[in-house]
Amino acid sequence: MSIRFLLFVLSLIFIQLAISQDIEFSGYGATGMVFYDREILRDYNQETYYEGKIQAEIEFSEEIEAQLDIRGNSTDNAMNFREFSVKFKYAEKLRFKAGNIKRPFGYEQMMNRDELITVDRSVAENSLSDLGYGGRTVSIMMYYNYSDKRHEFPFSYFASVFKDNALTTGAALRGMYYFSDDYALGASYMFQNRGGWRKMNAHGLGMDFFMQMKKISGLVELFYVQDPVRGLQILEQEKSRAAAGLPPLNADEFVYAAGAKMIWAIELSTDGDVIKKIEPVLLVGYYQPDMAIGGRHVVQTVLGGNFYFHKKVRARLNGDLRLTRSEFSSEYATDESRVILELQVRF
Repeated sequence: MSIRFLLFVLSLIFIQLAISQDIEFSGYGATGMVFYDREILRDYNQETYYEGKIQAEIEFSEEIEAQLDIRGNSTDNAMNFREFSVKFKYAEKLRFKAGNIKRPFGYEQMMNRDELITVDRSVAENSLSDLGYGGRTVSIMMYYNYSDKRHEFPFSYFASVFKDNALTTGAALRGMYYFSDDYALGASYMFQNRGGWRKMNAHGLGMDFFMQMKKISGLVELFYVQDPVRGLQILEQEKSRAAAGLPPLNADEFVYAAGAKMIWAIELSTDGDVIKKIEPVLLVGYYQPDMAIGGRHVVQTVLGGNFYFHKKVRARLNGDLRLTRSEFSSEYATDESRVILELQVRF
């Protein structure tokens, strides 16, 4: 399907929905430049980019809503139908959501791209998503989001079952307890089952503490997960050796990864006519892809700031230092460290 035809069809849908139902549009646009620490003979050491999102919230009644999420970026040079979902309000503290939705594992994973304090998600978060502990999947989810209007129930909860086209099924559970409107403690669990001839089960755990005050926000997250990708590789390697009559390597298919991160931001008001406020940002993260190999890990430090011209218009500067160490060397490499400059508009 061509991009023009897709845009034409979606435009007709949106116009019809806008006429017949209550519909609310939101989204964002961003453009920027990235400078990488990498060998120019291997790949480009800088690039420009632009991206955007259009989201439609359609209200059919007080109990039924639907969402359409369409995105595009200069990397793919195409529009993608990112999310479709339908929400059902069964009771005040019991709701359901079905569609291509996020797996509820971790606080940062649940945040939208345009709402992140940093330009991009942390190394730990992106690495866990590559292992299946994140991203969107066709799912059915039972949930409730905490409301400051109902202090008698200081909880949020999410219970999801999902399936994708790679023969992966699973379930994810997440709960949050709010000490007040400003502080919350969360826990996540996910189970993945990969069927077919490449069978593999995997489990993941996460803990997080979030603080959102008027001027200060912070997030601390810890993860401990089983790596189903590396586990499958080891199982296939052992099967291949057995088929070839070779002795087994006796490698453990239960590979565990761990990650941690801490993010802080402080809003500083200014008296400027152009820049209304400045938000310094600090992220410190750690990711170890195999707990059995202590020397192999990544340490990430992001230092930067958000500069607000308007509450929905901001320039963003991130210096992303990544210190990567392998099991074969005691020295750290700075490959894939970045400096990112972005201009973002939300609506």
